[in-house]
Amino acid sequence: MEGGEKGKRHRQLIHDVRLKTGMVFQEFNLFPHMSVLDNVIEGPVIVKGMDRLKAVELGEMNLDRVGMFFKKDEYPNRLSGGQKQRVAIARALTMEPKVMLFDEPTSALDPELIGEVLNVMKKLAQEGMTMLVVTHEMGFAREVADRVVVMAEGEIIEIANPTDLFAQPRDPRTQALIDRYRTGGG
Repeated sequence: MEGGEKGKRHRQLIHDVRLKTGMVFQEFNLFPHMSVLDNVIEGPVIVKGMDRLKAVELGEMNLDRVGMFFKKDEYPNRLSGGQKQRVAIARALTMEPKVMLFDEPTSALDPELIGEVLNVMKKLAQEGMTMLVVTHEMGFAREVADRVVVMAEGEIIEIANPTDLFAQPRDPRTQALIDRYRTGGG
């Protein structure tokens, strides 16, 4: 019976961690049949059991926070990629996470839309949100990160603060990545 209790506690711990973690994916994963506001409040209402009126208030606040309040009654098919990604960020924020995970949040965007998403993420960083960001946006990493982890072929090859990493990378693969960034090739 002890193993069963341990497993139950472990599952509860995982559940609790998930409730405190926001996730923003490469693809926006918005429900096409729901308005922007309904997409944003679905998680708090269904997963957390939040009162709908409180969820609407919180959702509207987070849509405003990411500059999307004016689109709250629109449907995802009427939004640009950058707008969809900002709605996805508002959706994650409405779950009131302690940590936000971003999986290449700008990779599915046209180049002219990348800035609007990065600006929202910079604002979150300035507000003190803990974020783990997988990105190829080296300028963003240099400007916003407290710590940069460089990976190659599924392995961590270097960990440093951005100032040290960009000034004196230790691994030749990191140097090559930074050289591509500096010449505009990546």
